[in-house]
Amino acid sequence: MPDAPRPRVLITRLEDDSGERWEDYADRVRAAGGDPFAFDVAEYRTGDVFPPHDGLVLTGGADIDPARYGEPPHERLGTLVPARDEAEIALARTALAVGRPMLAICRGMQVMNVASGGSLHQHIEEREPHRSRRGADGVSIDSGWHGVEVTSGTLLAQIAKAVRLRVNSRHHQAVTRARLAPGLVASALTLEGGFEVVEAIEAPHHPFALGVQWHPERTEMAATPALAASSGALFEAFLGACAASTATPERAFLYFGYGSSMDAERMRQTAPRARLIGPARLPDYALAFSIESKNTWHGGVADIVPAPGDEVWGALWLIPAEESHALDEHEGLFREPPAYRRMTVEVTTPAGDRVRCRSYQVASPDPRTPPPSKAFKDTLLRGARTVGLPPSYVARLAAIEDNGRA
Repeated sequence: MPDAPRPRVLITRLEDDSGERWEDYADRVRAAGGDPFAFDVAEYRTGDVFPPHDGLVLTGGADIDPARYGEPPHERLGTLVPARDEAEIALARTALAVGRPMLAICRGMQVMNVASGGSLHQHIEEREPHRSRRGADGVSIDSGWHGVEVTSGTLLAQIAKAVRLRVNSRHHQAVTRARLAPGLVASALTLEGGFEVVEAIEAPHHPFALGVQWHPERTEMAATPALAASSGALFEAFLGACAASTATPERAFLYFGYGSSMDAERMRQTAPRARLIGPARLPDYALAFSIESKNTWHGGVADIVPAPGDEVWGALWLIPAEESHALDEHEGLFREPPAYRRMTVEVTTPAGDRVRCRSYQVASPDPRTPPPSKAFKDTLLRGARTVGLPPSYVARLAAIEDNGRA
């Protein structure tokens, strides 16, 4: 049998970015089993179609314009590159929406946070240990070094298999707990230097969306075996996720629909060959709604929000691989900004089988969780009864107040 194709990894590049070597990122991707391709951010124009890729690396570099998160610039702000901000934020939002593996490094981690609705601490006053400094020769730039504490139960903890890592540091902007985007979690922190900095972030329920504040691609990290847990292991895990994502379109997949996609007629308008497996239960989530203007529904698209102890019932579908893109498109993943984002969930069937499957969650949920329209509620009830959801859950749906509009 022929060898499996190497995942195609898009790595952002800005030619005039001092202190950054695109080849360092490319070398790490090649060593981990991928084929690197440069995406020159200066050439991006709003609405451009991104080249095909199986994974994304957001690289280090210039400061992000604080206007992106609604703040005035700090006096120590560095050079801004608006075209780069626009390109990388669009790339990050798309990766988060479609479930594409993403490794975001230094500035890239900050882009991931801003793209997800977070903000940044614009300048760390103390140089040690985070900011870079002149080398002994007066010309080169040396990294700072410090430890980070890894949060247990996170993707980073699973990859690193350690509770503490030693990392390099070359930044003056930072993500903090107070500025962390909704929906992201802090998977590493440091207090060294007397100022708490979030050193890694990730998106739960995404196959692989990890941001690290340090530079695992640099030779000072990659060539030191003792630092493999915070360098080589990250790229190996990332490429593993990229390889898995390239395999997905080659086979049918399971999809958990909890909203209008419970209704067979509506589901087959998007995926004509979808096959209903039966009902399934998603624990520790609750059904919610968000506003989206539609010609007949006047808002009320379905959403799921974390709610320990609660549950959402829905339909488990088997979707042919060739209908994957149509399903993503129907859920608005390719809009700017995306309407929904992909997520991976584990549901339980009435027979007690636990299966991992694809689902979707509103990308920018409405905190008011407005009631659905009558038309949307009727669609939910019709689908729930057809799928055969438990009578008690159907009664809960029937008891939901609609918004009084058709």
